Amino acid sequence: MRHWYLNVSRNKTCQAGVIYSMKPVHVLYFFLLSFLPFSATAQNNDLGNPFGNPGVGTALIRSSVMPADEAFALSTFIEAPDTVVLLWEIEEGYYLYKKSIQIEDAEGRLIAIENFPESESVTDEFFGESDVYFSRLLIRLPQSAMTGMAPYTVYYQGCAKDRYCYPTQEQPLMLD
Repeated sequence: MRHWYLNVSRNKTCQAGVIYSMKPVHVLYFFLLSFLPFSATAQNNDLGNPFGNPGVGTALIRSSVMPADEAFALSTFIEAPDTVVLLWEIEEGYYLYKKSIQIEDAEGRLIAIENFPESESVTDEFFGESDVYFSRLLIRLPQSAMTGMAPYTVYYQGCAKDRYCYPTQEQPLMLD
């Protein structure tokens, strides 16, 4: 009966070979025990760096931030006969980037948003000096500005302050 062993040379390369003193079950135990210190180290490093390589600790960080559609709840509706309203309710500790907000028609043309409300300027670790919105953002557009082909898509991006920056979100613009 063959028994497997692991031979580690001085230059840190590994070779599998045959020896008659180790049973396969011992090799399995050896491998399991040898990886325990590495997984504990990876877990500690992930908790300190939410943007590093994914690992055991990354799940803890992801669970501490809300899904984007909850952190930046977007409602769209028509106000009066000729005004389209975009309303974001932004959770505490989160912010939305002004420069990321865009509306696109079905053919990929951008719809101009001319009257943004006043924003706050922050120094952001992801994008540097940025204009952002906290708490609530209300944008009113004349329906005449929606000149392209429906359906429309709204794009936006935001961050959980000092924790996580979401990728750009896209949401269909539903005009009821």
